Amino acid sequence: MNNTDVLTNLNNVIRSFSQKTDFYEIENEFFCSISSIIPAHAIAIYHFKSAEQHPDYISAKGIDKDFLKYYEREGRGIDPLKNWIMNTRSPYLSHKLLGLEGWKHHPVYEIVKTASIDYAMQAPIVSGNRIVGSLNFGRDFKEGAFTDSDLLTLSILSNFLGIAINGIKGSGVEDYTNKFCNAVDRMNYNMVIADNDFNISYANKSAQETIIRYFGSNNFGAEFSRKLRGLSKSDSNNEIIINDNLKCKSCVVPGTKQRKKILFLNDNPVPVVNDIIRNVLTSREVDVLLLVDQGLKNKEIAEKLFISVNTVKRHLDNMYGKFNVESRTKLVSKFHNLNSRQLN
Repeated sequence: MNNTDVLTNLNNVIRSFSQKTDFYEIENEFFCSISSIIPAHAIAIYHFKSAEQHPDYISAKGIDKDFLKYYEREGRGIDPLKNWIMNTRSPYLSHKLLGLEGWKHHPVYEIVKTASIDYAMQAPIVSGNRIVGSLNFGRDFKEGAFTDSDLLTLSILSNFLGIAINGIKGSGVEDYTNKFCNAVDRMNYNMVIADNDFNISYANKSAQETIIRYFGSNNFGAEFSRKLRGLSKSDSNNEIIINDNLKCKSCVVPGTKQRKKILFLNDNPVPVVNDIIRNVLTSREVDVLLLVDQGLKNKEIAEKLFISVNTVKRHLDNMYGKFNVESRTKLVSKFHNLNSRQLN
């Protein structure tokens, strides 16, 4: 693969952001492309000028000005998701941060639900060493929760926006192209660029390792492409389930007239369960626990394991007792805590 040629093509597309003269024009370009990539009824871009991260202005879609004022007055200071993304400089989801029940019982939820935001997703926009803004998304229960694939897509896009904003201050096209190519290749996300037939024109190092692990190194990517072509007709919300541990979500390259896709591979291998846990749980309880860890509901677990929902509930109750916990969230937390320990 010729990384420079492929990334230069992608760079030309994403530079539709950077060719704008200011943040306002970049923002308009973003709103033109985002709905087909991450559907949500509420989308907002916050622009910060000061280091204190108070918005200089806010541009929003699907949210009225009265709500934005209400949130700024009552919600911004107590919003745990906002605080988390600003401190870590990473995007995140409300129901992942606090758990769905924890989020619903947090005071900020009473504020955002007035705009029908039951699930929130936010990402900082980092330009150079400074956070210059944030991307905020909201969905209601009917739209469904944001997924890990949505989060990954947002992370990539926020990176692109940060690079584009930094490019406004840059020294020229060639310098910007080199920075862009280097940044994409260093990303730890499994990122692939392909055409509509899933022929790969570029895969960054992380994606190459994932594809080789699942499909081998011979004729790199050919078997992967064939697999996607065979499954793409049955995909949902641009997500293709390749197998139990590997999923692929695609989006059109923002603003492009070329028919190129960005593919995000979600590699989720089944975690190794250590002897500490296996000595406490039965093999079937381990099976249930791993599916709970993946976020599956009782009915979905029952269907996967060919058991009844009541049997799933019984296994959960047994594990609650063995680990002295009272909820799925605490069970998963206990699992990861114990599983990280090494036997002497």
